[in-house]
Amino acid sequence: MADGTVVLGGFSHETNTFASEMTGRPLFQERREYFGDEIPEKMRNTNTCEGGVIDVAETKGIDLYYTVSASATPSGVVAADAYEFYTEKILEGVEARSSNLDGVMLCLHGAMVPEGMTDGEGPLVQKVRERVGADVPIVVTLDLHGNISDELIEQVDALVAYEEYPHTDMGDTGRRAMNILVRMMRGELNPAIHIERPPVLPMGPKQNTREGPMAEVMATARECEERDDIVKVNVFPAFHQADVPSMGFSVPVVATNKEAAREVSRELAAYVWERREDFLDNYPEPPEAVSRAKELVADGATEDGPVVMADVGDNPGGGGVADGTTVLREMIDQGLTNAGFAIMRDPEVIEACIEAGVGERMTADLGGKTDDMHGDPIEDLDGYVKTITDGEFANTGPMGTGSENHLGRTAHLQCGHEDGVSVILTENRLQPLDAEIWRHVGIQPERLDTLVVKSTNHYRADYEPMSCEVLPINSIGLVSMDPRNFKLEHIPRPQFPLDEMANDDYPDWE
Repeated sequence: MADGTVVLGGFSHETNTFASEMTGRPLFQERREYFGDEIPEKMRNTNTCEGGVIDVAETKGIDLYYTVSASATPSGVVAADAYEFYTEKILEGVEARSSNLDGVMLCLHGAMVPEGMTDGEGPLVQKVRERVGADVPIVVTLDLHGNISDELIEQVDALVAYEEYPHTDMGDTGRRAMNILVRMMRGELNPAIHIERPPVLPMGPKQNTREGPMAEVMATARECEERDDIVKVNVFPAFHQADVPSMGFSVPVVATNKEAAREVSRELAAYVWERREDFLDNYPEPPEAVSRAKELVADGATEDGPVVMADVGDNPGGGGVADGTTVLREMIDQGLTNAGFAIMRDPEVIEACIEAGVGERMTADLGGKTDDMHGDPIEDLDGYVKTITDGEFANTGPMGTGSENHLGRTAHLQCGHEDGVSVILTENRLQPLDAEIWRHVGIQPERLDTLVVKSTNHYRADYEPMSCEVLPINSIGLVSMDPRNFKLEHIPRPQFPLDEMANDDYPDWE
């Protein structure tokens, strides 16, 4: 006999409000859209929040009622009809189990912005709360890049965020959250939440939890969780590509009482403020970064592995269009060989590759076709079509292990000096965070001297161990690493480093 019934729903999107492409249901279907029993079939034993929840539920004898698990690659605002469709799927599940429901588990993101709204998660959870009432516990998992609204805090009983960036702990996050929900269902826990919002906006690469100030913030958070009464310390360095009122650093703490939650939240928020200057840095632009890679190759450093560079500004994992050309152009102009570039989304060139056929040469204008923010097309590029695939592969690295990927029709095009730059061309946008993307087109990434991925930090999980050096590139685009490059009109001000702020401007609760 089951030891309780829990409705499980997943609806995740990181919305870049500066991106022009609206996120409709086809973009969710392109990445992940599972219903009902498809969820355990596809996600059991995967390093995902849903996978972690399923693991705990099966271990503890909890009956899960599956609704939907939908996720789209970060892009523009979520279309109203798509938001309503997935929300309704979750609500239908809640209503179907309303007479025998012990808890609700929602795997969300925290930075969703639907059409005509400024917050996706808060209103969704409010609708769930209206249906289950005050006595049924609701726990949510969230991405570390959530912009956490007051409404969300008011409606949930507990929230559990990723602790790692790269997000290699998605499965663990689901397990942590489900264990908290089970404690509540058994009457062992009645938590309270307090949130503080230090006015600090870190640069993208400085949010890396493996080193630097964010690693130290996270270590402090874990130490705080050892205290009596503290259940979960969440740290959100924010997603600064969303111009909404809730955008900003936040520290929501879950504890057995409000006073304990407030004490730790304020302590950690003050620490973040003290470290604010450490969240800024100088990173090379494309010419300097490519030149540095050439020097490392010439010096023999790549005997220990490739130089891995990150085209941060066009990271599709933050809403980038994935057809930015500034870094690839430098690689070609500076004559790199034994080099790789992933990805370039260009359906027109994919079609040309297919028409030419494997083993043939072709000429095309590559990339730079979506807008004027990511570089001009590389005109009359001559290339050799090495491979064409269906773009289907599963992650084998430490992030999202086992998750399926759907690039659409995909080609490996060799171009540049002596055809020395291998470009992975795709129909769909996808952050190339897992090195299997290279292997599925016949490239062993470990054997390259230089490779570029459109990513901010996630690439580090699978690529850093094989690299001799990693170089984040301060490239242009919708995912610029520096919040000062965005026209942010709807966020709370002042914020460092957008505004001049004195030491005593924060904390503001004394």
